[in-house]
Amino acid sequence: MKNSAPGSPASSYRADGIAAALESQYLDYQYIFVEFLIGHMVDAASAFDGDYQEMLVMAVLGQARLGAVRAAASPELTDLNAAAEITNASRIADVTGIPRQTVRRKLASLENRGWIERDANGAYRLVSAAGKSTARRDLEDLDRRALMRIARLVADLQSVIEKHEQRIAKSR
Repeated sequence: MKNSAPGSPASSYRADGIAAALESQYLDYQYIFVEFLIGHMVDAASAFDGDYQEMLVMAVLGQARLGAVRAAASPELTDLNAAAEITNASRIADVTGIPRQTVRRKLASLENRGWIERDANGAYRLVSAAGKSTARRDLEDLDRRALMRIARLVADLQSVIEKHEQRIAKSR
């Protein structure tokens, strides 16, 4: 099947088929996924000295930035600032379920690391230099390990899907 854009009808159709295959091979899928999740969470948390809440706050900020960059890359939008989502402590608290006061402490810690800054409107954004965020630069090793971990996850899940497809072909 041809690759399709995330969220497109073709992508949804493909996702439905993948979900059915994974459900039919639940034990294999669950083991592979949880193995990936534990490995990634433990590895990522180590970069935040075990502080999962700070890691989650940074993830929300990173996603807001990535969303803005992706939107700016679309032909309809060329101004990155116009695409940026307002990201403040209240919004992060709403998204994560972390109490607002705790979010503020995590934001202060991330600011002390030099990874984020607060603008005049009170919104937080990643600090960047030469087109690359300071956090991404500091987390390059983690990013490299995550990329390999995800590649293994995709390969392992593809094997589970192929196993499902082989079972279906045999039953015909």
